[in-house]
Amino acid sequence: MNILLAIVSFLTLEVSNPSNEYREEVIELPLDSVCMLLGTSSDSIRVLDRAGLDIPSQCTRDGKLLVGVYVRKGGVNNYTIRKGATHDFPILCDGTIHPERKDDFAWENDRGAYRVYGPALERTGERSYGIDVWTKNTPDPVVNDRYYIEDVVMMPKVDSLRRIDRHRGDSLYRINSYHHDHGKGFDPYKVGASLGCGAPALLIGDSIAMPYCFESYEVITSGPLRFEVLLRQSPRVVCGDTIRENRIIRLDKGSNFNRMEVWYEGLSKPVSFCSGVVIQKEDPEPVVLGSNYVSYTDPTDQPDVHHAPLFVAALFPNGDVKTKQLGNHALGVIPNYQGEHYVYYFGSAWSKYDVRTAEEWKARIEWYLRLLKNPLKVTLKK
Repeated sequence: MNILLAIVSFLTLEVSNPSNEYREEVIELPLDSVCMLLGTSSDSIRVLDRAGLDIPSQCTRDGKLLVGVYVRKGGVNNYTIRKGATHDFPILCDGTIHPERKDDFAWENDRGAYRVYGPALERTGERSYGIDVWTKNTPDPVVNDRYYIEDVVMMPKVDSLRRIDRHRGDSLYRINSYHHDHGKGFDPYKVGASLGCGAPALLIGDSIAMPYCFESYEVITSGPLRFEVLLRQSPRVVCGDTIRENRIIRLDKGSNFNRMEVWYEGLSKPVSFCSGVVIQKEDPEPVVLGSNYVSYTDPTDQPDVHHAPLFVAALFPNGDVKTKQLGNHALGVIPNYQGEHYVYYFGSAWSKYDVRTAEEWKARIEWYLRLLKNPLKVTLKK
């Protein structure tokens, strides 16, 4: 068949919701198929709702067309995909490396921000293993500005001023540092030698073989709807095996939860896999061990100053998981793990933004697990 005969002027995207809850999510379509049917390239695709208004879409390097959809409980919504100039939507899901702060890699969406630690920090010998959480109470991007203000503009001036007048130097630091909330969130989370919020690890007996810093990274996509990155961790020796951990982290618009896909190269024997959240000694009690998730109300690094707790969790919708508290961690443990690809979720919310109480956080976790169990049904029609 002549491929030109198959070209159509528009496609209908039908999204049906099998659940009894309103859904607003990011769905995926095969980009090559859409481009072929419309006879266009990936930079000339528009997606419109029933009112004829452009809605956010995103083309990824790994061949997906992402569309931000919404549909009432038990309902069906139709969208139109057609050839045309792509509407310019703001980049809400983004991330990059920050060599100005010892190769931190940080990313964010409209709900929160996260970071992991890189090669420059590993060379210092500092023991920072896990995933850090930065709060925000605005949908606008904040991470790049925070790094620029603190690590490029402010700290050289602070250090210089402290040598002259310690009080004035400390004051300059307080009014600019991202460790203090200036109205749009800050970095209140203590990670150190722990898993932080949701880092993967291997469990040998009752000992967590802590991950370390990433060695290399590759950004897969960023845009109005999704950020995704591949992180390859530094090799290390575990039970006599030299292993390498690999991670693909994905964060979609509107979500409190990152999707983590992890796998290991070099494992010669089954071990236990684990992930979870660190429990702070200042407030060790508010831990929830669900059947397939662990959550914690983190008091922040200065609870008497901030008075606004941070909610964190790790979710395990796939596989036989046992949840337990081990030392200063709440963990989900997967036994007899042999290094294969495994998917789980981790995330956070801040009490000064979109989740006010631990009860709300528990409800959001259980809601998100229900959505994963009942995915939207997507049909592309000519």
